[in-house]
Amino acid sequence: MKHLRTTLIHKANFERVINTPLRQPLKNQYRHWSTTMDINQPTVGGVTADVVKGVVSEAFLGKFTAVFPKLFKCQWKTYEGQKKVSKQTSRWFYANFSTDCNESNMSGRKFCVGGNWKMNGDQKSIADICKTLSTANLDPNTEVVIGCPAIYLMYARNLLPCEVGLAGQNAYKVEKGAFTGEISPAMLKDIGADWVILGHSERRAIFKESDELIAEKAQHALDQGLKVIACIGETLEEREAGKTNEVVARQMCAYAQKIKNWQNVVVAYEPVWAIGTGKTATPEQAQEVHAFLRQWLSDNISKDVSASLRIQYGGSVTAANAKELAKKPDIDGFLVGGASLKPEFVEIINARQ
Repeated sequence: MKHLRTTLIHKANFERVINTPLRQPLKNQYRHWSTTMDINQPTVGGVTADVVKGVVSEAFLGKFTAVFPKLFKCQWKTYEGQKKVSKQTSRWFYANFSTDCNESNMSGRKFCVGGNWKMNGDQKSIADICKTLSTANLDPNTEVVIGCPAIYLMYARNLLPCEVGLAGQNAYKVEKGAFTGEISPAMLKDIGADWVILGHSERRAIFKESDELIAEKAQHALDQGLKVIACIGETLEEREAGKTNEVVARQMCAYAQKIKNWQNVVVAYEPVWAIGTGKTATPEQAQEVHAFLRQWLSDNISKDVSASLRIQYGGSVTAANAKELAKKPDIDGFLVGGASLKPEFVEIINARQ
């Protein structure tokens, strides 16, 4: 009789646990388990150990991230997504908190590599890319950002390592409204993106976006709390006409008229003639433009911004040329197109090692 009374008390306590608001979704599962329980299994308070284990696991692991997402660094990750990167957790923790003195290059600017997938990818190929990035030994001194097609942003966020940033490839200049087909910075933030790529040459050339519109979009994105990869670059005709500096200065001037705080901006210099063509500016050509931009920033914004702002190079960057480009003093990273869809992207990320 004493044993029976103890069993009933334990079972009553268990019922109270699963009837709390947090455990309510588990109530029906428990009822099912209690009617299908194997009488040959050992029990705790009349409940099998397997049932207890299942309830505890789901309540405190699976459900916890959904109910309290703000407590997690990757707040849009499901538990399954978290498990996929669990092997990297300790390496990421120490990489981010134990290398403060060595995380940047000699200029004090942390290397930053972006992968722009453009209009490429499906669920299978994206899962493969994310698996490669999750299992690779990425340089902890390099910041990595992935520019994903909008329709796959949340899918990619749930598969990418927590330390890898996620970027929209475009965003409009207002928070919401009657703008069919557009995406706002607020929407990007809501599904897990923390960056946006703006002013890419394809947006300028194919979709006819002006310098002014791009600058307005950049300022709004910054106001909404996103970080911005602000793209600039000249065409082949402009380069051959000797107008490279004139063009990039004009594009930077448009940004400067709108952007007041450059802390969350990375500039990506992309010679249009070298994007997707297999042609690449030599390290010397790239450094020449980057040095010009550094001086322009000093003359037109401030010396502090000039010293701290990171300038990426983008234009057919591959594993074969990344190391030489990364040696140049004013090249602070890359914005990578096609190669970011391949395993060699890891070598590009690690170009400074």
